[in-house]
Amino acid sequence: MKQKIIIEQQGKTLFKGKVMNMPIKKSHIIEKSVELFDDDDPCIIHTSYVIQHFATELIDLFTEKSVSTLQAEQHKKTLDFIDVPSLEGVVITLK
Repeated sequence: MKQKIIIEQQGKTLFKGKVMNMPIKKSHIIEKSVELFDDDDPCIIHTSYVIQHFATELIDLFTEKSVSTLQAEQHKKTLDFIDVPSLEGVVITLK
């Protein structure tokens, strides 16, 4: 995936880069790996697949809403995998 995102919270940049490199909670990677592969200690291949899954989920949300900026708090259930202290005040921009 070539898309780039910026994750900001109250004007402070938390992440800027490729969507595949966004911060994802380790617990969510393990949870999704168990769900998909029954693997609670995911290898690099399973981890990469899970990261791709979350990245696709985020990009699909931008596409579905036809926007280039999302208020993360409005999509808590979908975006709770993003590793930030809180989704409150988080803005994600697709570049």
